[in-house]
Amino acid sequence: MTVATARTAPAERTFLDRLLAAVPLLSVFLWLCIVYAVEAWAHSTPWLFTDELELSQLSRAIAATGHAARRGETHSFDTLWTYVTAPAWRIDDTQTAYATVKYMAVMIMMLTAFPAYALARLLVSRLAALFVAGAACAIPAMAYSSMIVEEPLAYPYSTLCLYLFVRTLVRPTRSWVAGTVVAAGLAPLVRGELVVLWAVLALSLIVLGWRTERARDWRARWEARDWVGLVVLLLGAGLVVSAVLGKASLEWLISTDHYKSRLFDLGLNAAGALTIGLGVLPLIAGLASLWPGEGERPTRELAAFRAVLGASVVSFGIYTAVKSTYVSTTFGTYTYERNLIYLAPLLFVGTALWLERRNFNPVAVALAAVVALYLLLTTPYEIVQDGSYNAPGLAILQGANRYLRLDQTGAKIGLVLLVGLSVVLLLAPRLLRRGAVWLAVGVAAAVVTWNLTGELSFAAQSNRAADNSVNNVRTPFTWVDDATGGKPTLYIGQQMYPDQTGEWLLEFWNPHSMVGRVWSLDGTAQGPGPTLTPDPSLPAGALSHDPHYPYVIEEGGINVDGHVVATHKHVTGGSLQNWRLVKIDPPLRLRSFVTGLYADGWSGTASSYTHFAAGQVGRVRIRVDRGGPDIVAHVTVRVGPIVIGDDKQPHVGEPATIKRFDVRGNDSRRLVLPAPGEHFRVETTVSPTFRPENDNRDLGVRVSYGYLPPRKAAHR
Repeated sequence: MTVATARTAPAERTFLDRLLAAVPLLSVFLWLCIVYAVEAWAHSTPWLFTDELELSQLSRAIAATGHAARRGETHSFDTLWTYVTAPAWRIDDTQTAYATVKYMAVMIMMLTAFPAYALARLLVSRLAALFVAGAACAIPAMAYSSMIVEEPLAYPYSTLCLYLFVRTLVRPTRSWVAGTVVAAGLAPLVRGELVVLWAVLALSLIVLGWRTERARDWRARWEARDWVGLVVLLLGAGLVVSAVLGKASLEWLISTDHYKSRLFDLGLNAAGALTIGLGVLPLIAGLASLWPGEGERPTRELAAFRAVLGASVVSFGIYTAVKSTYVSTTFGTYTYERNLIYLAPLLFVGTALWLERRNFNPVAVALAAVVALYLLLTTPYEIVQDGSYNAPGLAILQGANRYLRLDQTGAKIGLVLLVGLSVVLLLAPRLLRRGAVWLAVGVAAAVVTWNLTGELSFAAQSNRAADNSVNNVRTPFTWVDDATGGKPTLYIGQQMYPDQTGEWLLEFWNPHSMVGRVWSLDGTAQGPGPTLTPDPSLPAGALSHDPHYPYVIEEGGINVDGHVVATHKHVTGGSLQNWRLVKIDPPLRLRSFVTGLYADGWSGTASSYTHFAAGQVGRVRIRVDRGGPDIVAHVTVRVGPIVIGDDKQPHVGEPATIKRFDVRGNDSRRLVLPAPGEHFRVETTVSPTFRPENDNRDLGVRVSYGYLPPRKAAHR
């Protein structure tokens, strides 16, 4: 007699069922969006220059004309992010437009939760995948969502591509392959660094091909000479690839050819900062997940994930090392963790494998711990800084230094202990009969808490930097647009290097007026976009390249012919200064200007005062004081008519009046000399200079210049 049994068919999931199943993930998205939106609301102004100003200029130009431009000059395509944010800049009110961009960035960066969750679901349960989504959206770098930088789009897009890679390698159907190729093709348009994803995909395919049954059978027939040949072949391929990249990339050529040791050190520093920011354990667990766990059943999902994780560590690691090395030769030495943050979702998936299975290979855990220990012992913590904008992972240590007085030694000891604790936790389930699940829950909560603490610390540092900018530039930010009605305004400054923050903020907050020209009289104006050093001419000081703008903003020491319609106080170089908005009396010309003086009145080895035609021959007043160490300063003052040299700049001509004298300590000298004509120039040189404590400037003397009318005119 045959007994038939029927298996009850599973009920079809309704839309409500799917919606309820998505509630936990949507909750992660919603609550973290609220946290980061509050951070964005408290972020008062851009401060990460020139990154934020450049992206704003490009995006505003796209909004206005459909084409990217910087200071009115056409610019090539840079990133899709400028096109995504362009609609927000069509809002006429600058404050509202800026707020809209920030909130857009928060929501877009938080989209990382969805591909991170989908990636984890290929390997672990819903609960473990929820941990991955939350952790990936809690890393310190999430504070970039308050800034106008590329990460808010690049981070979720990279995570999406990594998910597509793993999913396609598991089941490579035609539609998934096509979608993956398209996504990888668009990646460099999102951010240039994401071209690395092509290397990730290629290396993943090579690794999976190497591990196939056919490849294993082929290798089983190899002899020693075959392995030697493989090594030689790989070395040759590496040299060829390096040569090709050196031809295509100046960064690669300089970094790999001239700075090999720096390449290694700076790359590991970035990895160390990432390790600290993630909480140490995720790096150890992520690297250990590359090895099969004890009793593990091989699956295509695990093989694909490990191939992508290993390829990503190599590819993003090499890119970061090359980028940070090249920047160290052209700009400054920084820890460029921000180029490694794209590894975070993969490392959290590796951690989720342990949370769910708790069967990691002890040897793999030990080796990963040795790597983490080396990184933590060699990475500079930059602990006394209030923020390292390229290394958000260090923010948690910097916050501990600020509020808990944690020093370098204490931080190092704590991190070493954290490595040991991570190893104990990762291996503890092997010894526990009960409580292993609760241990995993506690570890997951601790990891998310550590990361979110680092994010809050980095966001607080960023907001303090923004607030400092507000204090220096003062409100209202839009005073230029308000005074000119949005009419074109030229900026003329000097001593603008290395800190041009004030002018950058003026450009950002007054986009209707300051759309093009930024000049300096001493060649120190910086980008982004074109700058100019104009040439004055005799007799009236008319400036070359006159853009025929109706207004000009002049810094202290510069006197443009026209009448002042507004002033605005700001702090520069530690001194309170006035910007003056001048309605120009055409053509654009200078009455007088001073060069070679810092904002606080100090000169270096030389300074000058140039005065153009005034309709009468007056006098010049020069006041000099040392105001510094009790060291003799030899001062030479030369006064003479203006001559325009071969460099098209004014110089002292002959005959000249020359005065030489010494000052020291608190000595001061005041000279009143007759002007040699309607236009004249004064040049003051000093030797030796000195460098005060906590000041990297070589200072000479404090100097002030002034024009006085003729004695008879003054008497009348």
